[in-house]
Amino acid sequence: MIPEFPKLKKLEFSDREEIEKFTSKFPPYSDFNFSNMWCWDIYHNMMISQLNENLVVLFSDYISGDSFLSFIGNNKVIETTSKLILFSKKNYHKLFLKLIPEETFLHFKGSDFIAKADRDSFDYIYLVEHLASMKNWTQNTSGKRIRKFIKTQPPYTIKHSFLHGVSHDEYKDVFRKWAESKNINNPFELNEYKAFKRFLEIPAKNLRLVSMYENKTMVGFTLYEIISNNYAISHFAKADKNHHSAIYDILNWEEAKYLHSLGIKYFNWEQDLGISNLRYSKIKYKPAFFLKKLRIELKSL
Repeated sequence: MIPEFPKLKKLEFSDREEIEKFTSKFPPYSDFNFSNMWCWDIYHNMMISQLNENLVVLFSDYISGDSFLSFIGNNKVIETTSKLILFSKKNYHKLFLKLIPEETFLHFKGSDFIAKADRDSFDYIYLVEHLASMKNWTQNTSGKRIRKFIKTQPPYTIKHSFLHGVSHDEYKDVFRKWAESKNINNPFELNEYKAFKRFLEIPAKNLRLVSMYENKTMVGFTLYEIISNNYAISHFAKADKNHHSAIYDILNWEEAKYLHSLGIKYFNWEQDLGISNLRYSKIKYKPAFFLKKLRIELKSL
């Protein structure tokens, strides 16, 4: 059971149902997605609590690793924010909250807090129907690369599967080849790989894979989660780009076509963390909108 603030507890897999009771009232913000929370908590530092019927989370910054508080909910927002910032100041020497969903913005108007949009943390939301038509895009390099790939490369095979029960060795090999293409040593020591391994252990039917093969060899994959009839969220995409520059375009297109056949409307591709290459690659697919997140500070700061 999630304790009442200021008591916090370490995140456990058994918390999933209770956490999703809080988060299901909101669009699927990637940071508060339970699968993400669970699998990226590789050092077991994440902690949770509840305050005024809002879910409180102690996160670690994705880049620096520094601890900070956040919450999702619309109940007694000013009171909740005040208590959390005072707690954060005392325990983490920080006078701000991060990753606050945009839906709370109106509560801060006229208050003693400043709500600042945190562009680096915005989730990119795409129309699945738009991505599913990628092959026919005429004013975008992705469409051109897909058409050229189909015309000039050997036939490929796409496999759709549930996450549970797949061969780990194939995906491990794709991770290794992806890392080699980026001159990364010890790829299996990466936090990203450790998080992916935790994903492989989740026995959930809404977690699925799109795997791409050529000559029976896997050359890339994507991992996504179906959240509802309207939303899916992307968790991982890895490929041997040395194989062909269009491989991610093919994977994203095949994934979108399948989601479109299931009637899914929107696809969350998470944030770019302010990484320029990642931002460029996400923008080129033309997001429909963003799930915006805020940084909340006291006006006196």
